[in-house]
Amino acid sequence: MPAPAPTVQVTDPRTFFPGVWQIDRRVHDARARTDGTYVGTATFLVEGEGLSWTERGELRLGDYVGRTSRVMRVLPVPPARADGAPRGAAPWEVRFDDGRPFHPLDLRGGSCPVDHPCGEDHYAGWVRVESEDLLVVSWRVTGPRKDHTILSRYTR
Repeated sequence: MPAPAPTVQVTDPRTFFPGVWQIDRRVHDARARTDGTYVGTATFLVEGEGLSWTERGELRLGDYVGRTSRVMRVLPVPPARADGAPRGAAPWEVRFDDGRPFHPLDLRGGSCPVDHPCGEDHYAGWVRVESEDLLVVSWRVTGPRKDHTILSRYTR
């Protein structure tokens, strides 16, 4: 899924993201024919060479209403992997709190495609910096258990 044209280039996430952002997320579950929302905050803190990314909020999807949270890290990609293979093209990557890779992150052009295999499901989308105060993330999730679209708007 290609990203729309970018508007703000970000070379170093540590100088762009820090602070508290409001999250307005829209979820559409095509399989269940259900729409949902997630409203909360994302807090980005500089930690070492990267950032911690903590989201907290409330998800409403179908009959479900509940508090949710997740913690991720945005880290620079080392010049070479431990096995000596060259790194990917993206200078940064988003990782789950347990260290597993989520997706590469390259906002030097203002937007980037994102891709994440999750078991038998597949997440594909884009991240776009629309202004100094607006980040948009779009996912299309497909697989045997999921048929979702997710659009998240992060505002300062």
